[in-house]
Amino acid sequence: MAARDKRINGGLQGFAASSSSKKEKGIRILDAPAPPEIPTRRAGFSFGVGDGEEAEEEVVVAPSSALARARGCDVYVGYGGGGGGGAAAEVERFVAWLCAEMEALGVRCVAADRRRCRDAPSHAAARAAMDAAVAGVVVVTPASLGNPYCVDEIRAFVQKGRLVPVFVGLGKGDCRAEDVVEKRGDLWGRFGGHLWKVYDGGERDWREAVGALSRADPAVEVDAASQRHRLIDLLEIVGSRLGRRAVTDAVRSWRAAAAAHPELPFARNERFVGRESELLDLEAVLFGKRPMHLVEVEVFGGEPAFMDGVVCISGASGAGKTELVLEYAHRHAMEYKKVLWVRGEARYLRMGYLKLADQLGLAVGDDLSLIAAGDRRSSGSKKAEKEWIFRGLESDAIAKIRKELTREIPYLLVIDNLESETDWWDSRDVQDLLPGAVAGAAARSHVIITTTRLRRLQRVRTFSLAPSMESPEAMLLMTRNGALAFHGEEDTIALRAIQQKVGSIPLALALVGAVLSELAVSPAELRQAMNDAPYRAPTWEENDAPALRDNPGMVQLLDVCFALLDEEKDGLGEAAVRMVETSSFFAPSPIPVALLAAAMGGEPKRPLWKQMKLTLRLSCSSSRRALDKDSSSRRRAAAAAAEPEALVALLRLGIARRCTTQPAPCVSVHRVFRLFGRKAVGSGEAAARSTVRAITAAEVHDEHAWAACMSVFKIAPAIAANLPTKELPQFVTRVAVPLAARGVVAHSAYAAVTDLLVESSNVVRGEESRYVASGGLDENPALYHELAHSRAQLLKLRAKLMLRGGEFTLAEDHSLAVIHILEVVAGDDDPETEEARAALDRVLQVQPE
Repeated sequence: MAARDKRINGGLQGFAASSSSKKEKGIRILDAPAPPEIPTRRAGFSFGVGDGEEAEEEVVVAPSSALARARGCDVYVGYGGGGGGGAAAEVERFVAWLCAEMEALGVRCVAADRRRCRDAPSHAAARAAMDAAVAGVVVVTPASLGNPYCVDEIRAFVQKGRLVPVFVGLGKGDCRAEDVVEKRGDLWGRFGGHLWKVYDGGERDWREAVGALSRADPAVEVDAASQRHRLIDLLEIVGSRLGRRAVTDAVRSWRAAAAAHPELPFARNERFVGRESELLDLEAVLFGKRPMHLVEVEVFGGEPAFMDGVVCISGASGAGKTELVLEYAHRHAMEYKKVLWVRGEARYLRMGYLKLADQLGLAVGDDLSLIAAGDRRSSGSKKAEKEWIFRGLESDAIAKIRKELTREIPYLLVIDNLESETDWWDSRDVQDLLPGAVAGAAARSHVIITTTRLRRLQRVRTFSLAPSMESPEAMLLMTRNGALAFHGEEDTIALRAIQQKVGSIPLALALVGAVLSELAVSPAELRQAMNDAPYRAPTWEENDAPALRDNPGMVQLLDVCFALLDEEKDGLGEAAVRMVETSSFFAPSPIPVALLAAAMGGEPKRPLWKQMKLTLRLSCSSSRRALDKDSSSRRRAAAAAAEPEALVALLRLGIARRCTTQPAPCVSVHRVFRLFGRKAVGSGEAAARSTVRAITAAEVHDEHAWAACMSVFKIAPAIAANLPTKELPQFVTRVAVPLAARGVVAHSAYAAVTDLLVESSNVVRGEESRYVASGGLDENPALYHELAHSRAQLLKLRAKLMLRGGEFTLAEDHSLAVIHILEVVAGDDDPETEEARAALDRVLQVQPE
């Protein structure tokens, strides 16, 4: 606690001059007992005067540094009326956030709770800060009117015309002296009265201070649901008071950006049911309290202390982990500067984390024109020989992000669907990404992790979420919070039977409610259709979601769902399930609607890239013509015509969900539904290849470009996409090379980029060899030249990376290979060949002897 107070008092440092025992009183304005606790009027904050324990704590710093800082401050922040216990922690958190933002904007500030100043130098520093400040921000709570230090600060800044009150737990209209004295209203009914008695200046001065609060303009009123907005208002007021246009412009830009760019991936689920106790427990754990309902995963053996402010929710697919966290984030978003949402899938976690730098305003990219200081292999240290400079560069980028998340500015970081405790690319521990502090330290930012595959995380409090819902909540989900009225006993029995058949999984229950609402089918009819559905047993794998693999009822429900869509319109169900299958070949990120529609185009007959670019221009609401006009299957033609309607149907049923974080219309499909689509349709490589073609034509969306590269170059894909030889060079030059360059320049993602370049070079080289062996060089030498030229592009980028990493020998080898390729495919005098020779000369010039 003392360490935390030291950060708060005085902005970055406290005020006290030297250590002293609690018996030494120092200079005090008064020595009166604290008044009784005063409750808050609004939910979210609970302020009152505590038992005095916190008021006895001390802060110790050097007097010279404290006075120097105090005399140079622009803004003084007084917050001594917060009370005790959790109330004081809430006030301190807000004040720490405010001071950190002001310091970041170049505003020098001092924050102090003068109750904790226990000697003359600390009081002198506080008074010096008050005298020097151009603006005096005083946090006013119900307890403040009984706090002599707060009343003194209010009067001092009112006399100078510099007061900016921040009301927490009450409003400006509540500050009427007569109401307090006469104990009027709910707020003052029990704890009002003669509060001026604790102030040494008498009743008249106290009444003047209270009256000044009621007339203060500007003033800011803060509650839990508006902390971020009110803090922005306060910063803008401070910037205006200081006459600093740069500050006000920066704050207005922040406000505009927050309004224009939603932070959460999905809109709030208006049909969220149950889990209220789990939500309360989640909040309690993040703020250091004990949960009452969540079941903590047992820890065996000794383990280091848990990280404060970090919690993991473990549970089966479809149990509602993401919905629980999403609801928490929507309810508490205003208590954080930003909500940062990262996908936790193994192949995408690192890149998603590095991209947080864009949201945090950090520069973490690297300059490929730089050269390592020396050959890393020439180092005398064996440890240094094993340390790759790329790992250090990427670690520096991660450290910048982590440092930002450990400041006094609160963020909420969500890592959704974490698959492994170690990184997929280089086995780095996921703990390296977490900003949580060790137990006992202040943790302003919070981290919530959801996981299906991991039972628990080391050093992280892990709680298990029940995979099924209780009957009352399950009934609410299936009836959409009671919006669907089923009164007959037969319907009730049918709903209970369906609930049992799908295992009471929340994801399945929500789908049941959507089917009953959108497809005009009764519970009894739905139950009968599920019973009549033939049992299909797809080939399941060990890592497939148990919600499907071990739940035949869920498979039957989905079969019936798409069959009902076919009854609604011929071909609609088939188009919908094909769209679900296609979504499974994209990255687990929001999928642009136009890109998803393009990926369903199948094998086009017109030139590939023209066809895909034309398809991408089509809106999801416009009619699509069948790509295969000569098809003899009427049902296939109907399905192709129904593709835009298929997306609408998926959105109606909640199988697809609109995303809010992208400027273009995007959707997301739950991984359980994606798995069903892949198993039910079974297009396999053809669908994967069509998806790759659509991504290549788009030439944007890095996450999906990574998914395409993993599929084409066989970097642990779900299904490999073997592109024809004529398409591979275009994929390399349009997707792989630009993606690798952006990954380094923008985010220093060296681990993934180096693997991508190595694997892609090997695949292209292998395709060259096969093409030559099959006689293709004689039939179409131009295509061979395209293949070789695409490999030269990859090797050119690899040479730059090796030069940046101090691997001069490898850089020389890659440069020579590029020259040899270009001399064959472009000629000795081609500008690109000359450029490659110049690059080799540069390598030789910097290479150590």
